[in-house]
Amino acid sequence: MTQHRIAVAARKGGVGKTTIACGVASVLAKQGRKVLVVDLDPQSNAAYALGVDPTAPGTAELLMGNQTNPLEATPGLYVLPGGPNLTNQTIQSLHPEDLADLVKVMPYDAVVLDCPPGNESLERLGLVAAQATLVVTNAHPFAIMGANRVMGILESYRNRERRGSQQWALVLSQVDERRALDKELPAQLVQRYSDIQHFTLHQDTNLSQAGAQQIPLMDYAPRSRSAEELTAIAQWIIK
Repeated sequence: MTQHRIAVAARKGGVGKTTIACGVASVLAKQGRKVLVVDLDPQSNAAYALGVDPTAPGTAELLMGNQTNPLEATPGLYVLPGGPNLTNQTIQSLHPEDLADLVKVMPYDAVVLDCPPGNESLERLGLVAAQATLVVTNAHPFAIMGANRVMGILESYRNRERRGSQQWALVLSQVDERRALDKELPAQLVQRYSDIQHFTLHQDTNLSQAGAQQIPLMDYAPRSRSAEELTAIAQWIIK
């Protein structure tokens, strides 16, 4: 079985990272794949957005060597919740490859690793476990700086031939082309990062409402603009 492992990372919070992780997972599951979302965020937002118990045992327990039972959000889509136990010293001091060793043998066609903002130890677990990474930013200058730092880590790992993502794409999210900066920024980013794939995810109330209603996007609004744009991202992951 070929397993696709994709990390979704953004050093700054509030850029739509978890929304994208959950949306891509929903697309892959709707295409008939068995998908696992590994929530690496102590806030456990991915679990909440997909409608499973965010306080249930999950990623922290997996990393500590305990038995875990991923929660089914919808047919084919499973979640390991995050939670505050991810911040304990044992997990923070794990080797970056420990998560990779655990997920690669799990019986899923795709594993989506939702990395947290602002916690480099947990972020690195996700980046090393993945084969590819979606680096998410919006038009905020601090978000672009954060995305650049994530790509710097990825480039460093690849140059040193270390384990982890060998390719990555930049996702510009929350785009509203009525705003001048949002209209101009995609072309600027393409020019600045000309050697990687770029995607744009427009502002869409369906995407935010799916998370608020705790319903996977492809069950909530499968014909929405967001669903179409996330499907393009999912195709890049698979191909």
